[in-house]
Amino acid sequence: MRSSTKVVWLGYASIALSFIWGTGIVPAIMARRIARSTIGTTPREVNDLRGGNLLATIGLWLNALVLGVILWSMISTYLL
Repeated sequence: MRSSTKVVWLGYASIALSFIWGTGIVPAIMARRIARSTIGTTPREVNDLRGGNLLATIGLWLNALVLGVILWSMISTYLL
């Protein structure tokens, strides 16, 4: 599998897994690392890398939001 295609699939996985206790943070980080280290040679690969990086960024923010809500609910449950 080409790196550009892998970045897109990891981006989708990070969004899909973000609602399961924030476990999508791992594919999001992996997709962003691969996207930074890969240089697209064709226009399709460049677009895949750009789109996959965008998906991974969205997944990263969703995961951060889910983990923040989980942390907030744990703090508010045990401290208040």
